[in-house]
Amino acid sequence: MTMRSGLGVALGHDGLDSIGTRKILRSAVRVMLRGSRGYPIATPVSFVAGMVNGATMVLSAIAIGRATDHLILPVFTGEQVPARTWLLTAAAILGVSLLRVVTIVTRSLSAAVVQFGEQANTRRALVNQFGRLDVRWHRRHSAGQLLSNTVSDVDAQWFPMQFFAFAAGSVFMLLVAVVNIVRADRYLAVVAVAMVTAILVANLCFQRVMSPRARAAQRARADLSSVAFEAIEGEQVVRTLGISADETARFAQAAQHVRGNNTRMAYASAAFDPIVELTPTATVLVVLAVGAQRVSSGDLTVGILVEAIYLFLTMALPLNIIGRFLGVVPLAVVGQHRTKQVLESTQFAVAGTAELAGRAPIAVRIEAVTYRHGDPATPGPPFGPIDLMIDAGDVVAVVGTTGSGKSTLVRLLARTVDPDEGIVAYDGVDVRTLARGAVESRVAVVGQHTFLFDDTVRANVTVGRDLDDDAVWRALRLAAADGFVHRNPAGLNARVGKLGTALSGGQRQRIALARALAGSPSLLILDDATSALDPSVERTVLENIRSEFVAAGGPQRRCTIVITAARKTSVTLADRVVLLDGGRIAATGTHAELLDRDTRYRAIVEAYGSPIETGTAIPVSGGGR
Repeated sequence: MTMRSGLGVALGHDGLDSIGTRKILRSAVRVMLRGSRGYPIATPVSFVAGMVNGATMVLSAIAIGRATDHLILPVFTGEQVPARTWLLTAAAILGVSLLRVVTIVTRSLSAAVVQFGEQANTRRALVNQFGRLDVRWHRRHSAGQLLSNTVSDVDAQWFPMQFFAFAAGSVFMLLVAVVNIVRADRYLAVVAVAMVTAILVANLCFQRVMSPRARAAQRARADLSSVAFEAIEGEQVVRTLGISADETARFAQAAQHVRGNNTRMAYASAAFDPIVELTPTATVLVVLAVGAQRVSSGDLTVGILVEAIYLFLTMALPLNIIGRFLGVVPLAVVGQHRTKQVLESTQFAVAGTAELAGRAPIAVRIEAVTYRHGDPATPGPPFGPIDLMIDAGDVVAVVGTTGSGKSTLVRLLARTVDPDEGIVAYDGVDVRTLARGAVESRVAVVGQHTFLFDDTVRANVTVGRDLDDDAVWRALRLAAADGFVHRNPAGLNARVGKLGTALSGGQRQRIALARALAGSPSLLILDDATSALDPSVERTVLENIRSEFVAAGGPQRRCTIVITAARKTSVTLADRVVLLDGGRIAATGTHAELLDRDTRYRAIVEAYGSPIETGTAIPVSGGGR
């Protein structure tokens, strides 16, 4: 197998390569502020707590400076210190310390409410948007990319929120600290301003270095998600083809690409972090040299010098937090831009306001319809033009060789895609004018490749609809699935899907059929939906559907049915057969008529001969296929 390459190419260009450092910072702050607006209690609480916490750092320094001048030095010189001074000093230090603890807890909890709340909101918005965007949009975006959008991009987008209020409080603390130092001594103030300026310049340089590395790292993570998703979803193919080593190597290459980009980010942080950590400490040496001389000259008290030193040492924490905030900003902006590209996509399925009346069978009209697969820039083979009329209550079988257009016709009938030209109408109403949800509430589709949620049988049949257990069992009986469900001790509570009870392909198809039948659809589309069933089980299912929905005949029929199949057990159920060839209708008529006059149809149907036609009896099985 040839290894697929291009792991270093982004799944979607983030569009940030030309954005400057200041714009990135402004963009991140705008996102944080916009996200904070939805929390009228948590947001102001976190910011107030952050600023009060910053102020307590300065108050701690003032309290220690006062304690030095009015308590510690007098004790060292043998002076008598009043008990009131001891009590006030202890109360001040303990009170400020307690206030710091309270504000730290309050700030952290309220910031978490905003951060995790916005993560949840963004993920809900993304999933809702995925449901609204049309099939062609989804075909241009891999499942791995969408998974990356909803997980790593959202995490990155809102990760800075945990530092946002802290960083704001730290900026406030720095301003108060500088003002306090200016008030104490102008020479020390020059040192403080020089230190803060040096840190800010270092931060700007760090942003310029980190931003492109962060973009590359986020792209690499999206690539890794896509590779991992393919390997997991295609696990059976990987094992049966014996290409585990190739897939492992492909994943290792993607992981190495992520490692390389993350390491480049780590190098930048490793060069920057010591500057933030050591600059305040190194500045203390300058403060000691300047301050000692000022104390000797009598222009400064020892307490004020201790207060200044404490402030410079304390500045290391807020400067570090500001650095951390600025460090995650590039990743946040990349994540926000990637989620924004999805949320601002407008390639929706067209919806109007029209509704379909009642629950009667739907008449379908296809008029001059053409459709091309792929993007307009690189279109695939054409489908159509075709014209087809399906009367309400009709049972129509669609037959054709592989690639003849059966699945495309099904997608057009079910309105999972819209035609490039022409009209698909339900009861005379263009489906593009129907209100959102109108099609889904009246049309049920069962495909050859079934999907079951990792949930109970009941949940897979009801899928959120208000159906009681009697209705669920009735749908299971119609799909000939009640036998193997009954035999499971958990019954309707048995878990299915990948994590639940192992089911055969036929059993999975029957649960999917039950899911469709439980909703009493007005239009039922079976796209090779019985391909995994034994002929006898298929006959039972089709006879159940016939007796439930079409046996009454004429206007009393409860459902219009379209079946794509080639077995005689399926096509003989139909009132009319449509033969497709090369994306066009080659012939129509009853099964008997086409069998008599069309050699292409005869070749397709007779290739799927079954024991039913030859008179061999096969008992209906409740399990297996």
